[in-house]
Amino acid sequence: MIILGVNEDLFDSGVALCDGPRVVYAANEERFTRRKNEGGFPRHSLAALFEQTGIAPQDIDQICIAGHMTPPFVVRLFPRLHDWIFEAKRSKGDTRVSRMLDFATFLTPISRTSEKSPLRRIVRPLLAPATRRTLPPPLRRVPLRFVEHHLAHAAGAWWASGYEEALLLTADGMGDGLSMTVSRAQAGGGIERLWAAAAMDSFGLFFEALASAMGFMACRDEGKLTGLAAGGDPARVNEPSPFALEEGRLRYVGPHGVRAVRWLRDTLCARHSREDVAAWAQAVLEEGIIAVAKWWLRETRLRRLAVAGGVFANVKLNQRLHALDDCDMLFVYPNMGDGGLALGAVCAEQHFPPTPLRDVFLGDTFDDPAMERALQQSGLPYLRCENIESRIAALLAEGRIVARFRDRMEWGPRALGNRSILAPTTDRTLVERLNVSLARSDFMPFAPAILDEDADEYVVGAQAARHAAEFMTVCFDCTSRMRREHPAVVHLDGTARAQFVREETNPAFHRILREFKRATGSGVLLNTSFNIHEEPIVRTPEEAVAAFQKARLDCLAMGDFLVAPDTGLP
Repeated sequence: MIILGVNEDLFDSGVALCDGPRVVYAANEERFTRRKNEGGFPRHSLAALFEQTGIAPQDIDQICIAGHMTPPFVVRLFPRLHDWIFEAKRSKGDTRVSRMLDFATFLTPISRTSEKSPLRRIVRPLLAPATRRTLPPPLRRVPLRFVEHHLAHAAGAWWASGYEEALLLTADGMGDGLSMTVSRAQAGGGIERLWAAAAMDSFGLFFEALASAMGFMACRDEGKLTGLAAGGDPARVNEPSPFALEEGRLRYVGPHGVRAVRWLRDTLCARHSREDVAAWAQAVLEEGIIAVAKWWLRETRLRRLAVAGGVFANVKLNQRLHALDDCDMLFVYPNMGDGGLALGAVCAEQHFPPTPLRDVFLGDTFDDPAMERALQQSGLPYLRCENIESRIAALLAEGRIVARFRDRMEWGPRALGNRSILAPTTDRTLVERLNVSLARSDFMPFAPAILDEDADEYVVGAQAARHAAEFMTVCFDCTSRMRREHPAVVHLDGTARAQFVREETNPAFHRILREFKRATGSGVLLNTSFNIHEEPIVRTPEEAVAAFQKARLDCLAMGDFLVAPDTGLP
């Protein structure tokens, strides 16, 4: 069967296409509209799916759609509301629009409906007719299946982990009336939900409020709090946790929405440094999630953990999870936020057997003529290289910064070599240069790419999260060698969000690291996403050229073409 997965969520919508259990294509709308975490019906990514795969709409056997009440039915009925909500969530300050959205979220039943609520029972039969109005005409007669939001998170994580049995945790802002779930997954028995937290008991919403209180943008900048936390001390903030825990169940007891932003801004941020407040919030998050994980791991006697949902974009939290004595292995769904729901919905509906995810190079690719046209139109001097990986490694060994664009685009928030900016890691001044060039916040760490076979030389505890680390979704403590030799990718707290690169799954990137090791003695490189800060990762050759020029980087490797001015290369 050819199955189309669709996520029409308020944030980070996207599509996935499966031929049986084989993922053929997956992408998110942000890469096409160039607005980070774009929501709404994924028209552009759906069109690209058909163009890139050659699959025709009439070939689709079934469509699996994530969410019953997320997005709210009224938004599905009037898709233009997506833009209004997108802008409202990103408006800074206490505006009339933000207060209206706050009222709809926290004071009406729209976001808080339970599975058995009357409102949901009324809406469920109307979902298919409303959705068919939005689908392109050739897809309107295809059978539709709707999958509950957190089940889609959980099913995607379990399938991609490859674990025969596992404890599944999901946690996000909110989705279909819930903010967190705990489930048991067993091959042959499927997914059994053990506990769920209501939408109002949400760590995701708490971090959204804190991001707003600090002047950052909610639903986009929560990761900056993790970066800040490394420079703070939670003990300096004398404030109890707003989360109560009892027998593996969490409950939020603080204010919500605009009132939460005011409380955090006027009570905490006004009295303490933002680093200390961020460290306090990180400690609250880790203590809460770790307590839930430990309780249910012991209760179920399961030893493997698979997680999904936007909260698990927090790599420090994930480090605490894979270090648990009760956890032998941790897997983090690579597209952990709502961007992964389209594939998760297909996995849930089709009951695919757990299969270790090989890679996430599932997006758009461009042929040589398309790349050469973009270079010719830019006026940049370039040459074609027979062995471009060796050239890239040589340039990096000379201390150059190289932007790399090759093959299929990564699915999810991490660039893993195909849409990456690479740099040597021995000089911290490169960090300062990259922060300026890419307009990044200077407190955010850069991540290393490491030869998988060398991982134990540079990080501690690699084995418990080895598969997850292929997708750069976990943190590790660094060894003394890593701290000594590669300071540019070691954070203030002595950790690194490492990517392990395997020859079997990305041979060309592995070859660059191997050649770099041959030249320098170490197979470690700085790997950051190829984009200007606050923009989505580049998708097309034209976007790659524009970002390269805007950031004034040293070299651009696009396919087998190399732009390397001022390097002495012919």
